[in-house]
This record gives sequence, structure tokens and C-alpha cells, in this order.
Amino acid sequence: MPPPDDVQLGPLTRALLARATWRDKTEYPAHQAWADECEQLLTFLEAECVLDQFLPRLSNNEWEGALAEARTAFYFKRNGFKITDWQPRAKPEIPGDLEIQWHATEKIFVEVKGPGWESELSKEEFKAKRQHQPKYVNAEARAIDPYQRVEYAINKAVPKFVDSRPNLVVVVDDFFFSPVEGPKVFLESRLPKILADPSFTIVSAVFLLKPMKYSAKQGIEYLQYFCPNARAVHPLPKVVSVGLNAGNKTSEI
Repeated sequence: MPPPDDVQLGPLTRALLARATWRDKTEYPAHQAWADECEQLLTFLEAECVLDQFLPRLSNNEWEGALAEARTAFYFKRNGFKITDWQPRAKPEIPGDLEIQWHATEKIFVEVKGPGWESELSKEEFKAKRQHQPKYVNAEARAIDPYQRVEYAINKAVPKFVDSRPNLVVVVDDFFFSPVEGPKVFLESRLPKILADPSFTIVSAVFLLKPMKYSAKQGIEYLQYFCPNARAVHPLPKVVSVGLNAGNKTSEI
């Protein structure tokens, strides 16, 4: 399922699709806005001299996770952070995803998770091969709680952290319904409760990032929400927390 004929692809995106093992399973990038964003992200990775590092994962079934990492790095670089390491190791045997720094403040270890809508399917749906159908099916109804998957993502990130440095979990989701699409009051209530778990004191903060396309005439927008952990043993630098908290709004690429 290649992209529709009316979607113009950039040279890096064309080269990626030519080698991608997933190109027959999805129409991505199915709209011009997504194609433009893809080319922008690949160009960014090339400028950072890490495109060759990303290409194997972008070309196989890890592509959505790799894309989530690219979006996260692009977001932070665009907003003034330095990327100081693309494979940081707080624990020698387990590489992380990013290390970032705001001016001369302490460096931040970043672990990116990109959970998709498939993770919200039941065991019965997996047995019925629902994961091979389109994300949205007409007249299909379901009960969802995306915060459960956010908590799961945080749990998956924790083993890479040490408590001697600030640790940030970034969740770039493709859920049926993203937490950042819902009422802010839910975010302000549910995320602090999740982070109140004693096993999460090593997590300095959680940052939700959701790419969205609202209309054919608009580009991709990033919905975002930052939640510091009040019980963190090693908080983020104060200036970083203040700045990310102030950005709890829509940001257009």
C-alpha cells in the first residue's frame, strides 16, 4: 500500500520507502502533511549525522519507535536544547535513546516510548487479527483507558535509569484516543497519581507528545503535556521544568 498518487515525497522519504519492509502494510505517509514531516525528520537526522544509525530501524518493524525518537529529538533541538548523546548509557549494558541539555544545566537522560493503538487491543482481538486491519473501523466501539498504557511505558523505561541523574520519559503515542486530546483536568489528575507510585521515584518527569493532523490545509501539530514527578529523587533542572510546563499547549511544526 504505497502512499496515494497525489502525495509528493521528498528524496529521503522515497529512499526510505524503497527499502522499508513495512511499505506494503501501511499507506504512511498517506497525506501530504505526514510526507512533509517525514522528510523534515529525515533531513534533521541527516544534519545530525545519525541518519545511517536510524535507517535500519526505520526500515524494519521498529520503524514507529524509531520515528518517535526522531520526533522527540527534533522537538527538543527545535526548542533550544542541545543533543549531547544519541545513545547514552546510564547503565553500561543498556543504551538509552537521547541525552539532552539546556544551556549549562545538568544533562538529562531521555527514554522515548512510542506505543501504538495495537497495544490497546485485547487478547481476543489479537487472535482475530484485528491488528492487521486499519486503526479505525466504521461503527467499531471500545472502552479505552490510555493512561494504563502510559503507565506501562513508564515501567518499561525505568530499568534504564539511575538515580544519580535526571531522567525523562517521553511518550509519543498513536493510541485510539491520546491523553493529550482529552480534558486537561484528567491529565492534571491521572499523571501525578501514576508518578506517585514508589517505584517511579527514579523518574524525574513524563512528557507526552502527540503529532496530529487536523485538516488537509494544515501541517502537523504536536500536542504536548509535561508532568514533573513531585517525589523524584533527582528532579529535572528547575529552569527546564518551568519551560516545559509553560509549553503545555499545541505546538506547530
